[in-house]
Amino acid sequence: MLTLDFICTLPNGIHARPASEIEQRTQGVSASITLINLSKKTQADAKSVLGMIGADITYGDQCQFLIEGEDQQVAFELLHAFMRDDFEHCDEPLALAADNHNQPLPVFIEHANPDYVRGNGVSKGIGRGVPVHIDTVDLLELSHLEPATDVACQQQQLQDAWALTQQNFGNAQAGAAQVLAAQLKLLSDPAFKRCLLSHTTARNALQAIALTAQALSEPLLKSSSQYLRERVIDIRDICQSIATRLLGRALEPQLTLTQDSIVISSGTLTPGQFLRLRNPHLKGIVMGDGGETSHTVILARSFGIPLLCGVTQSESFMRTASMLILDSHYGVLVANPNAAMESWYRLESDKQQRISARSAPLRGQQVLTADGTPVSVQANIALAVEAQGVFAHGADGIGLFRTEMLFCERSQAPDEEEQYQAYSEVLRCAAGKKVTIRTLDIGGDKPCGFLDLPKEENPFLGYRAVRMYPQFHDIFTTQVRALLRASAVGPLNIMVPMVATLAEIQWLHSQFHQVAETLQREEIPVGEWHLGIMVEVPSTLYLLEKAANYLDFVSIGSNDLAQYFLACDRGNPYVRHLYDYRNPTFLALMRDIAQRAQAAGLVISLCGEMAADKQMLPLLMGMGLTKLSMAAGVITSCKEALTFLNIQQCQQLLETAIASESSEQVLEHVELFMRGQLQKTVLDADLLLLDKTVSSKEESIKLLTDNLEVQQRVVSGALVEKAIWDREAVFSTALGFSVAIPHCKSPHVQHSSISLLRLTSPLGWGEGVDVQLVIMLTINEQEQGDHMRIFSRLARKLMHSDFREKLHTLSDSAAITALLSTELAL
Repeated sequence: MLTLDFICTLPNGIHARPASEIEQRTQGVSASITLINLSKKTQADAKSVLGMIGADITYGDQCQFLIEGEDQQVAFELLHAFMRDDFEHCDEPLALAADNHNQPLPVFIEHANPDYVRGNGVSKGIGRGVPVHIDTVDLLELSHLEPATDVACQQQQLQDAWALTQQNFGNAQAGAAQVLAAQLKLLSDPAFKRCLLSHTTARNALQAIALTAQALSEPLLKSSSQYLRERVIDIRDICQSIATRLLGRALEPQLTLTQDSIVISSGTLTPGQFLRLRNPHLKGIVMGDGGETSHTVILARSFGIPLLCGVTQSESFMRTASMLILDSHYGVLVANPNAAMESWYRLESDKQQRISARSAPLRGQQVLTADGTPVSVQANIALAVEAQGVFAHGADGIGLFRTEMLFCERSQAPDEEEQYQAYSEVLRCAAGKKVTIRTLDIGGDKPCGFLDLPKEENPFLGYRAVRMYPQFHDIFTTQVRALLRASAVGPLNIMVPMVATLAEIQWLHSQFHQVAETLQREEIPVGEWHLGIMVEVPSTLYLLEKAANYLDFVSIGSNDLAQYFLACDRGNPYVRHLYDYRNPTFLALMRDIAQRAQAAGLVISLCGEMAADKQMLPLLMGMGLTKLSMAAGVITSCKEALTFLNIQQCQQLLETAIASESSEQVLEHVELFMRGQLQKTVLDADLLLLDKTVSSKEESIKLLTDNLEVQQRVVSGALVEKAIWDREAVFSTALGFSVAIPHCKSPHVQHSSISLLRLTSPLGWGEGVDVQLVIMLTINEQEQGDHMRIFSRLARKLMHSDFREKLHTLSDSAAITALLSTELAL
């Protein structure tokens, strides 16, 4: 018997991904291997992913492998090498959103004094609806309603229900993609089935399923790791699915939402429940448990449903509510909103609708620059389930579908059918729009357990992506077959990463065409497809003319290209400062790549962080990069920015930027250029809100600051609203004569502005003063002198009754704008 001691150094502990890595090292040996958590006195079979997850191994725990059997020395050496070289690199910290339990509420909400509870908004948005309570399914309680059966009958029923559930999960891959694939992995774990069949004293098969859910959840619930605790949701969902197959009917009444609703679960809403509830009336979800990493949250984000979790004190609070307002951005749930909160919700919804309406014309069409050049703005995705949402955001296509998520956290590569279903789902959502799917970009710095790749000194320059395809030819060919089959669903661009030589391009061309010919011989349909590569390695600059004989397109991967060109790892804190795509020499490289690709007749695009940087858009247009791919959330704002640009002027700016001596100079040139392109006057007719009826000072200030956000003059209306109220706290800005001049200077102001609100009736402004005219000054921090000059002139003019009279009586916004411009010398 041999032992191997170690301390868990993984930030998230041993969950599915590192457990899969350990399992892969143990499957090839016959020796029994037990993983013991010495800190918590738990243990598990090291050949079971589910078992190891249940051992509750978290950061800092002292652990031990206990190895016993004929080939124990071989097993020891395999595990010793893994723990020494790979263990600490087999996982990475989860990118969690900031907890907004304690985020300050907007001033308006604070002043409204609503009845509310706080939670953590993990899927952003705002919603209003009647509360709909979903009770947790109690399998143990349900089992008492079913007749007793003998052990032999139970075992057969459980075997059949398990097999039907496995089949159903496999068929459902196209519906929820990789989320359900993760559940399928747990269901298929031998430890799961052993546990399911071990309850021989159960009254019936349903009770055995209930006991399985309890047994597998118990160690996870005790874990100090949030990530491991949230896996309980998946265990319960799987067991409920098995129970449904066992009974041949739903476990709970089939609920269809018929009016706008906020769905509330005192525990957790499972992924299966979410998918059954989803319809246009689902306006928000509140959960007592769950968090950032649960699969329900992932689905909510994909479908744009606001979700608030961790609302533990909500049961009695919400049981008596007849209406709810949920704002997951601020992490607040309001019950039975009062008149002030209903006003806030109306104003907030109106703002969001106006912002949406402003960009709506751009969602359904390809954007044009100011001089009429078409630009295709596409989306990056990592899950097939994201496709539907990105097209709703206005994506012109999918510019990058990363397929790595299909291959991660599993013991073997996905088969051809699973991949085909995932790729086909995206193509069906695209409905003929461009879709670019990247082949497996794994290896080196992106480990994958079942490939058993060696640890490398410099993984960024090592064995990854296309370089490993010949060794893992079966995996590569399977993916190629699935991709080419999917092309029959819709036109498909296939992009290969990390290409550095012409020989690799020639090999890829040959491989794809051989597979296409094989499929044709098998009479399997193949549609329109195009082959391309990512330009990440600087050497490809000099290959483009020759590559055009074998490729249809190229796409610049600016993230890796910048790292390789500037010889820096952007994740290394010592050299991260060198990673800068604004570097003049990198801009010159980008320009040369674009020019050479275009001269060779290759279609060229850009994906990476640079594509979503609005400050870089003029430079990209100057390079002729009119096909961009980015995160869905920034698509419409980038489309709006593109409409102001003139290609010829952008080309001139690019040459000026390349001639600069530093990134800082480049940024200065771009900012000066953008101010000229997006120049806004201090006063505009769109800033005048005439003859409005409001009920409070809070409402008037929110109206004005929200309008500034809609007009793209401030970063956030709520932040400028707070700055205004901070100034009001010093002293009231009511000047007399029924006029108030609220004002602020703030870094959140992009364009200094004068706004005007004229009310239909006097409004209390505080200190016993009523106002009917509100003139708001919002000044950028860099323009403090202008702030005081405008304020002084305005205060002097308001002393004159004829000036005030005109502001009160003129009915035309243009006339008021002209009056203010003249009198204030704007």
